[in-house]
Amino acid sequence: MKIQNKLQSIQAINDLELNKFPEELFQIGEEEKVVEFLKRYPASYYAIRDKSRAGGVFKLKVEFNKVLDEIKDFHLFTINVSSANYTDNQLLVGEIEFLSNNEVYAILTTDPSASVRDALSHPEFNIKTDIFDYTLLNRIPHFNFVYNYIISHNLKDIIVEFSLFDKEVGIKEEKIVIYELRTHY
Repeated sequence: MKIQNKLQSIQAINDLELNKFPEELFQIGEEEKVVEFLKRYPASYYAIRDKSRAGGVFKLKVEFNKVLDEIKDFHLFTINVSSANYTDNQLLVGEIEFLSNNEVYAILTTDPSASVRDALSHPEFNIKTDIFDYTLLNRIPHFNFVYNYIISHNLKDIIVEFSLFDKEVGIKEEKIVIYELRTHY
């Protein structure tokens, strides 16, 4: 699988039927569609992500009544129910990659209020090892659960941005939510 940009990531998550928070892609001028989305998925907080480029503006905790004001400067963006609604339930967040040669790369945190970006900038775990390094990997809470999820969904050789929760959340009511998949960007 080759994923070269954020739009291909969205498509891959949908094609693979992975769990995610309710999310929709919008363009400038689609305020009516945004209002429909907010009505369909009521929540206290939403996340807004610029999808026009990697590393674009990301707003994790936008209140329901402020979403329309916050999208004014975006041209291509997604809105999703925010993980900030589940800070009492988040166990682990970050990105991880299991390679076919058994190497493991992971940047993770157990901070319940952290986003993936927070985990990348202030990681609790920043590792490069192999799948047989039990001493190191056993220090990561819930590592086996994440590993089994990645393997069972055939996500080897893909950087997976995710959060793990202590309860089932998202559109598929699972404990892991996938935010992004990356291979070539």
